Amino acid sequence: MTKNKDLQSVYFRFLNLVRSVDQLSVFPKLDATETELLNHISIEWRHGRRLLVSDAIALKSIGSPATLHSRLKLLRDKNMITYTIEADGRKKFIEPTEQALDYFAELSNCMLKATKP
Repeated sequence: MTKNKDLQSVYFRFLNLVRSVDQLSVFPKLDATETELLNHISIEWRHGRRLLVSDAIALKSIGSPATLHSRLKLLRDKNMITYTIEADGRKKFIEPTEQALDYFAELSNCMLKATKP
């Protein structure tokens, strides 16, 4: 049981640290849908896969197409994603911005801090 309590303690420290990052004015406030969508986009990008806007809007496990379309707009307005358009203009790909990558780096720091006693 002690190991279990130790792991719980690490997780709760992590949550508290993330909460403090979310309260920083450096990063925009994200709701749960925006966070999940940004995570999905960034994971795909990190693995070298280019996600189309149409692919993101089709992620039914995150939300309806209308919801996802509006969240993509909000993430773009918050400077967390950017679009790359192919030369012919028919395909629009989504990528995380430097600000989004800085946000993930800050969350990573939270993980590291949480594991230190």
